[in-house]
Amino acid sequence: MKTKVFDNGLVVKHRKSAIIFENGNGKKEREERFYYEFTKEGFKEFADYIEEVANEAWLSIVPKEADNFGSDYDEYYDRKYDANGNLSIKEDGIEIIAPYWSVDKLYQFNKPKIQSFIFDLRKKVN
Repeated sequence: MKTKVFDNGLVVKHRKSAIIFENGNGKKEREERFYYEFTKEGFKEFADYIEEVANEAWLSIVPKEADNFGSDYDEYYDRKYDANGNLSIKEDGIEIIAPYWSVDKLYQFNKPKIQSFIFDLRKKVN
């Protein structure tokens, strides 16, 4: 699994068919809210990196607007922890509400969710 740590503490890991966000300082079980702020240039770098690793993790990535629950990255279900996670793009960063019992992972993308995330990231940074 390849890993990149951003200056704000966000860790992005990726492998075939998955992109995972983690916190650089780890995560306590009941800790759930994380905010990662970027400079304008840093946000563009983050968006470019996400697009790059998405194309390594999946074939034929096409950024597109979420048109159903399965492609909306706002919420995802983590089977391992039997809990939901949330992700939102803010003006200068991203906010993540991690699955409640998770001790590592903050958020994990599938292909439809990363495509809509990239679509919205592009709108935000351009």
